[in-house]
Amino acid sequence: MSKKKPSQPHQDRYGRGMNDPLPTPDPESNERIPVPDRPAPKKFNAPLWAGAIVVLLVAGVLVFNFVKSDDQLTVDSLNPPAVGALDGGSSVYPANSQLAFTENVKFGYLPAPTLTALGDGTIVAANPQTAAKDMGLKQGLDELDAEEFLDQTIKPARKDTSPGEPMTWDQIVDEFGGDTVFMPAIDSAEVATPALKTITEAGLEDSTLVRTDDPEVARAAADAGVGAMFTGDVTASGNESLSGAGYTALAVEAEAAEKWTGVDLDVWAIDVKDKKQLDKLADAGVTGALSANPYTVLPSEVKTD
Repeated sequence: MSKKKPSQPHQDRYGRGMNDPLPTPDPESNERIPVPDRPAPKKFNAPLWAGAIVVLLVAGVLVFNFVKSDDQLTVDSLNPPAVGALDGGSSVYPANSQLAFTENVKFGYLPAPTLTALGDGTIVAANPQTAAKDMGLKQGLDELDAEEFLDQTIKPARKDTSPGEPMTWDQIVDEFGGDTVFMPAIDSAEVATPALKTITEAGLEDSTLVRTDDPEVARAAADAGVGAMFTGDVTASGNESLSGAGYTALAVEAEAAEKWTGVDLDVWAIDVKDKKQLDKLADAGVTGALSANPYTVLPSEVKTD
């Protein structure tokens, strides 16, 4: 008996007839969705931006300097008579102390410290001729380093008053710069170089008047844009020679101060007796006075408790 052959299927697995023609695909169905064009990247103009930043920085510096010049006390903006407190006013306060300089600025006197160098090269406010006694030192300042120096105490100038703490020149400039005019005494180029560097880095050239009789120091000050006051024998030096050496001011005895007011140097009087004498000198053209007791020659207008 013969077996029947299995019948052929009439549809494929998708339900289409075996003899049906294959479907024609829709052409649009195969089209891809158009992708938007990628925007061209914006160019970064580095030179233009760099130039703009430089302009902004320069403008900021100019504004800062303009504001600073208005607030900063300078040698040229002093109203005569001005008074420099020698060693911070060593007849009243501990010599060259933080207390002295703080009070100088508070009451409108100009700090006039004596500067010297320690053994490690640090420039400090201390008079080599009196510091050992004032601090009770058994060695010279040139044998101390900054840490040892700042660990000292400066004895008070009067009974029943407070002792003081010493300061480096950098500390003085950092703390009081811009609020006063500094009148440091400098007697050597070795001290002048680092001392003037501190001033120029702080931008206080116009707020400093170096006191010296050393022409090398005066020239260094002039080169740094800082004024210099001649403290030597004025009878041995003419006006032209002092100006040519870089000096912008001179210090003379009060009795002879009026005779020098006609020169092109600012005149500062020393050994002024009292306010009456100072006022008379100011009327004659004297810029100010230098005193170890500034209250005697120009009583402060600041009220105290």
